Amino acid sequence: MKIISKLLYLNFFLLLFISCDKSDDLSLNDVAGTYEGTLSTNVSGKSNTNSVTETTSPATVEITMNGNEIQVHCYNDNFDTTQTLDLFRDNEDIKVCLTGIDFEEMYGHMEGNRDMNEGMMGDANEWMQHLSDEHKQGDEHFGGFDMSQNAFEYTFKVNGMDYHFEGYKQ
Repeated sequence: MKIISKLLYLNFFLLLFISCDKSDDLSLNDVAGTYEGTLSTNVSGKSNTNSVTETTSPATVEITMNGNEIQVHCYNDNFDTTQTLDLFRDNEDIKVCLTGIDFEEMYGHMEGNRDMNEGMMGDANEWMQHLSDEHKQGDEHFGGFDMSQNAFEYTFKVNGMDYHFEGYKQ
């Protein structure tokens, strides 16, 4: 009888331990939704001075899932753009990277085959794997998700200007 009780307790604690595993808690689908925040722009003066003026205004980002990618629609009264981005787990957060032609124009080469790395999470970090496979040291990235704060930040590069969004999921 003592052996059966010990086995039951052992199974209970094993089940409890397995159910508390956080590796499945972070879902890429959790990023979809509406984010309210601010859009900041650094505007360099057109004159010969080195002055920089920063403007900040309220903005909205709507994020929808499209397979393993997201559509990011950022807009306010004076700005409206949509960007497609890849998603990569980075410990408790999710990082983003350009896709397709935008990726090629930014980094000077085509994207590799992401499917080769899927299913290899274990101790590996998808973001670090992406950086290792797709990028050279010093390549620039423009934002991501802070999942503990339900926050998103990203710098949109449009017509030679940088528009930086920071906001929280509603």
